Order: sequence, then structure tokens, then C-alpha cells
Amino acid sequence: MSTSTYPQATTATDRGQFAARMPVWLVSVTAVVVGAVVTGVYEVAARATGVPFDVAFPGSGVAPAAIPATGLAWAVAELGLVGVILAVCLARFAKRPRSTWKRTTLTLTAISCIPSLIAVTDSYATNIMLVVSHLVAAAVIIPTVAARLAERNPRRG
Repeated sequence: MSTSTYPQATTATDRGQFAARMPVWLVSVTAVVVGAVVTGVYEVAARATGVPFDVAFPGSGVAPAAIPATGLAWAVAELGLVGVILAVCLARFAKRPRSTWKRTTLTLTAISCIPSLIAVTDSYATNIMLVVSHLVAAAVIIPTVAARLAERNPRRG
């Protein structure tokens, strides 16, 4: 008779129960930090391939200026704090926090891509990379926070 000394694999249910015990704000802040790091890595890779990150607002009459290095990561971190507040409020007050989070954040992501599409740049590659950076951050943050939020809020019936 043989015995195995290997630990059992963690199931998705075990991970889900672990995340369910963590506060919404902590999961959200962690997701924002990871999203900012991933977006920063994406930005470094895009710059390494030669994509210019020179941007100006349309109609401003100003020539495109360079976005500082790691500027996209900082933007994700700063604006992600709004998402943390939104997640905490939805967890507390929404009747269906998870679906409300998904609908709201996907809509806000789509709206946030519009300035990147219409920005005055030296290259269309810059516009595309800026839009993709929004999608990269959203792909990390939205599902992570959604997995933590309850489908139904027991306080709201």
C-alpha cells in the first residue's frame, strides 16, 4: 500500500471561498495594482517596438506631446481608485452587485476608449495602443472584482 505525500490540488471552489472571505476593497485594490503593473509592462513593450506615445487633445491647437514613461500605469492606478470606491458601494448598496459592476465597468471602459480614438497623434499606432491599454487594464480588473462581488446582495433582498 502506498501513500502520497503530495498536497491535494486546490479546486476552484477553494479559491472562490478564499476570495469570498477577503474584503471587497482589498480584492479591488489588488486588482487595480495588478492591472496597473500589467498595463505598465504593455506600455514598455509598445514603446520598445517603436510606437510613439505623443498625444494632444483634438481642437486644442497644441502639438502632440509625449506621455511620460509609465504614464499609462499611473493613470490606471489613479482612476482605478474610482473603481475601488464603485465596487465597495455596489457591494453594499446594489441589489445585484456583480451584474451591476460588469455592466457599469464595461460601459465606462467603452466610453474611456473614445478619447484615445479621437486624440491627435503622430501615428495611428498610438491611437490603437492607447485603446488596447484600456482593454488590457479592464481585462485584468473587471473579472477579478466581479468574481469577488456577490450575485445577489442579501441586504437588499
